[in-house]
Amino acid sequence: MRRFGLVLVFLSLTISAVAACGGETTIDPAAEPIATSAAVPTFTRVTVTPVPIDTPEPTATAEPAIQFTAEQLADPIFPDWLDPELNDEQPEDEVVFDGWQDHLTNTVMEFANDFGGRETVNLCEHGVVVGDDGIVDDSITWGATRTAAMSSAQWGMIALTGTSQQGRNKGGTFTFTVVSREDGKLMQTGWGAPVEMKITRSRTCLEMFPPSS
Repeated sequence: MRRFGLVLVFLSLTISAVAACGGETTIDPAAEPIATSAAVPTFTRVTVTPVPIDTPEPTATAEPAIQFTAEQLADPIFPDWLDPELNDEQPEDEVVFDGWQDHLTNTVMEFANDFGGRETVNLCEHGVVVGDDGIVDDSITWGATRTAAMSSAQWGMIALTGTSQQGRNKGGTFTFTVVSREDGKLMQTGWGAPVEMKITRSRTCLEMFPPSS
């Protein structure tokens, strides 16, 4: 009877040991890892072409050329009241000087230089002098007057003068040439034999000082 009890105890212990071993999970370190599936995000590359922006290029606008009437471009006509051969009554000196200045304003004057050659100069408004190259001569202004050596009785003759605007001689005046009205012509006198002067309208001056409409 005692032997039978020991057998039962042994069997119980054996069953318990087997049960205990069956409950444990053994991991083989050499076994391949189990792959797990995970959602991998996918991206689609989209090429975006930018819409071209039309940027207008600035266009240089040429200034319209000034249009002048035939009357404005006409050569000046010497006034009868300023001509001693046509008018016996002598105006006041200032009136004579202003008359000559008005007549010569905005004109191209062709004259003889000291060497006997011919030159031209533009006599514009406000005493502005412009060379035949179209460049303003800032050093002088022009005017019409009478020198101390000229008789007031010769009111058909004036001195074309230049007044210095720069340098140490600023304000000083010199006689450029002497102009007189003789036999219906404008003559350059004072240096050698009288020479007829050619006076025409200056487009250069008109473009610089457009006539008021």
